[in-house]
Amino acid sequence: MELNEIDDDIEAFLVESYENLNQIEGDIIELEKASGNGEALVRIYRSLHTLKGNCGFLPFPNLESVAHAGENLLSCLRDRQLAITPEIISTLLQTVDSIRQILAQIQATKDDGDRDYSALIVDLTRLSETKQTPKPSQSPVNTQTPQKDTAASESVEALNQEFTEISTTTSESAYIRVNVNLLDRMMNLVGELVLARNQVIGFSTKFKDNNFAATCQHLSLLTAELQEGVMKTRLQPISSIWQKFPRVTRDLAIASGKEVEVEMEGAETELDKSIIETIKDPLTHLLRNCIDHGIELPAERVACGKPSVGRLFLRAFHESGKVNIEIGDDGSGLNLERLKGRAQQLGLVNAVQAATMSESEAMNLIFLSGFSTAEQVTHLSGRGVGMDIVKSNIEKINGTVEIYSQQGQGTTFKIKIPLTLAIIPALIISSGGNCYAIPQASLQELVRLEALNSIEMLYDVPVYRLRGNLVPLIYLNEVLQQDCVSNLETLSLVIVQVDNYHFGLVVDTIEDIRDIVVKPLGKQLKALSLFAGATVLGNGTVALIIDVVGLAKQTGIIAKQKQFLSENAVNSQEQAGDRQTILLFEGPQGARMGIPLAIAFRLEEIPASAVEKVANRDVFQSYGQILPLIHLHKIFGVGDRFNDEALATVAETLQIIIVSQYSELSVGLVVDRILDIVEEPLTIKGIPSRPGVLFCAVIQGQITEILDIETVIRIANPHLLQLATHG
Repeated sequence: MELNEIDDDIEAFLVESYENLNQIEGDIIELEKASGNGEALVRIYRSLHTLKGNCGFLPFPNLESVAHAGENLLSCLRDRQLAITPEIISTLLQTVDSIRQILAQIQATKDDGDRDYSALIVDLTRLSETKQTPKPSQSPVNTQTPQKDTAASESVEALNQEFTEISTTTSESAYIRVNVNLLDRMMNLVGELVLARNQVIGFSTKFKDNNFAATCQHLSLLTAELQEGVMKTRLQPISSIWQKFPRVTRDLAIASGKEVEVEMEGAETELDKSIIETIKDPLTHLLRNCIDHGIELPAERVACGKPSVGRLFLRAFHESGKVNIEIGDDGSGLNLERLKGRAQQLGLVNAVQAATMSESEAMNLIFLSGFSTAEQVTHLSGRGVGMDIVKSNIEKINGTVEIYSQQGQGTTFKIKIPLTLAIIPALIISSGGNCYAIPQASLQELVRLEALNSIEMLYDVPVYRLRGNLVPLIYLNEVLQQDCVSNLETLSLVIVQVDNYHFGLVVDTIEDIRDIVVKPLGKQLKALSLFAGATVLGNGTVALIIDVVGLAKQTGIIAKQKQFLSENAVNSQEQAGDRQTILLFEGPQGARMGIPLAIAFRLEEIPASAVEKVANRDVFQSYGQILPLIHLHKIFGVGDRFNDEALATVAETLQIIIVSQYSELSVGLVVDRILDIVEEPLTIKGIPSRPGVLFCAVIQGQITEILDIETVIRIANPHLLQLATHG
């Protein structure tokens, strides 16, 4: 036999063995749930028998020995000579792990290695020899009969197995195994065909030939059908990764001392193979999170009136051209106050952010890098890594993940991902004379501005008011350092979304939405976070595909996690009709600012001469107290125009707002002018414009910065907060 023939035989052996092994593992888990499942026992025995038989032809003696010992144990179980016990289940699963390990060795070296599995074989043999004696209530058995019955049963089983194999071969004759590399090659060729189709259609618009136009239309239909057919060949059912979850659940439940059962729905839902590989680890981590953090210990569940066995469910279904995956549990749910407290303890958010964030924002804290509710690091959790990786990996394939939780009832993670990444619909735009593509999954809406004066400037940040909400704008030509297009009478805005965050992308022109073939970037461009790939347009030009998340991060719109938490933080207050009293004042450079009146203790006007120096810091005396003085001109970066003496003499009198962030701490804010006290819903309409600002709102029709007093004090004098919080 030639070397190539040997390699082909080994490859075929590995493919069949892995399929058998996955089936064996699933059947063992089912066997543990229902020990009387005779069909599962027969399937396990036959699969292991087939694997053992194939070993002898190649040969792989090490693998054959392990499989033979396992087959003997299964033979005793099948003949009801042994009762199924947790020890037997664990040993069988250990056998599966060992066989998988040997198969990996064969795949790497074409040899089954010399690793010693004698201890496992001894355990399997010991369990096989622990025969049960018949119970007294059972009928007497003739000692000579079993031999004849056993021989007969083996003969019948051989015939049944032969007929089963013939039937299986007939039913599976419509299927063949195809190398994945060949499918990838076909997909690439179809992608090139789509590009050629787009170019031909582009040419057809230049000619007034009806026959040519009809031929182009027919070519387009055939290409679309071929594209759909090839894409279907790459689809795999999600069960290809779900089939491992019952085993993972069992091992994690035992390790954490819990009882968990798994329910699966929609396992036949199909996805592209590349996406299957990408979501395997994120889904596994979500499952681990549900078991470790969600489902309670049996005693706790019983005390709460729940069944002792926790429920873990997985659902998958198609909806609106996307695949929806849900992983959830009926455990304790998320304790939002605990999440906020833990986030503050880890320094991920401050007290003001925690107090103003909505329920959904509090739940999303678990996706912050470094966040963990575990007090101690274990082999399961506590390191603060994992959930942030889950989110980033889902976003890499243009997917989203949302959390729904109710305390005491459980938590559900809902994931939405595209069917494929190879060919996607995208919006074609131009900037600086070049074309770019924006994936349709990131688009919200398109806006054409006729009046350029509708764009406002908020401290060098252009914003546009869209239906009452402030949308920050990014000029694509500035980001790409291109020459600006002058004398534009109109502006084209592409409103895109990142998580729950919206911003507008200003472009030169908006073309149309087309199906594009995603090509990976070369090594020289992979470090650019602005682009996710490239494509070839119908006219033959190359267009870079914009990575919306990377663009937002690079331009600073999503520079800090605080901005994620602050946006829309009090929308729930507006919906509930919760109105707050706001103290409005004028700050540096005529900025319109405000703070909740609840933290403003009183208003004072003092002569500039009343400002004194203590430890080189401004203070003043008020009602028997010595209060620190904070000049907002210094806090917001314009104090370099003034020296300390000039700040105290820039006006004859100073208007002071006495604020009390803590009962032990009061400070005086120096403002330019007190404006008004209003009662309005405090609704976030924009991102924080700079450090010291919690968010931007529209009050009385004007953009107003709501100050983050804690941050302002920290910038002015961090020592004050230390005294207030620890004193």
